[in-house]
Amino acid sequence: MQNKASVKNESSAVLLARVFRGENIESEHCGHIVVVDADGEILYSWGDAEQIVHMRSAAKPIQILPSLDDGIAARFGLQRQELALACASHNGEWQHTALAGSILNKIGLTEKNMQCGIHRPMGVDLAVVAEKTPYSVLQNNCSGKHAVMLAACVKNGWPVKNYLDPQHPHQQRILHTLAKMGHIPVAEIGVQIDGCSAPEFSLPLKNVATMYARLAAAKKSELNPFDLMADFPYLIAGKNRFDTAVIEAGRGRLIAKIGAEGLECIAVRGKKTLGIVISIADGNSRATPPVAVELLSALKVLKGDQLKMLSEFSKPTIYNHRNRIVGRIECALDFSSI
Repeated sequence: MQNKASVKNESSAVLLARVFRGENIESEHCGHIVVVDADGEILYSWGDAEQIVHMRSAAKPIQILPSLDDGIAARFGLQRQELALACASHNGEWQHTALAGSILNKIGLTEKNMQCGIHRPMGVDLAVVAEKTPYSVLQNNCSGKHAVMLAACVKNGWPVKNYLDPQHPHQQRILHTLAKMGHIPVAEIGVQIDGCSAPEFSLPLKNVATMYARLAAAKKSELNPFDLMADFPYLIAGKNRFDTAVIEAGRGRLIAKIGAEGLECIAVRGKKTLGIVISIADGNSRATPPVAVELLSALKVLKGDQLKMLSEFSKPTIYNHRNRIVGRIECALDFSSI
């Protein structure tokens, strides 16, 4: 399915990060950033706030909303940890797989009903999940999202065989929820297929940021996706992952969610509610953490010891195959105008 949200133009991208080999620049990453308030008004932007981006996994905290509205927690006795997993792009560690399996058990389905596929877990490269063959569908980083989608289908008596069809009633509810949260007409949202075979969405950067600002602006609640993520940061990503680290550093004030292809979304709760989206034009996610940390510091969202907690992500060190330090990645953008 294609519409005007399918067209990308990177000519307006600005330099966001530099990669150093020793003290010399080896490569650079350009992209776009937008910061909005709870009404979707642009407060700051670098690059093009209208740039079309694919949400991919960054849509998860919004995709769960129709399921929560259905009352699946009460209907199936789902715990908050299980619901938080639906917002995750997790490492596939045992904590994650156990919760995904628990959801399926409670709704009366099995792994055979999961259509997200099997991939090498994200935690393998971080040395927190063992390399093995075969892996389980529960280790798919989207397993929580799929389990909760299935829960909504069971609750409503909808077919589970085609639960990922973009025309399925649950997927249509998700699409309309995204439009409402992002202040954008449904017809202006591009619908494609994600790596996990679920529908994924393309739309302007500013509208994605608006969704995240509205997540933060929602009233504090045990079943608010913001609070689910803020209370269970380890489940959202896992060990040695930026999203988990920055949520922990935020101490309940912010949530962060990776998308794919260099997308990072952040929601900030407080006197000034913020939705932040960083998009790296070349799709390399290694550039997003140092840019995000620098921006959160400039916005005074994180201070002092909170920033110290993120020191390894602020200027990530590059090691060679003998574990020698050979370079680093730094934010290249000057946020002094904030």
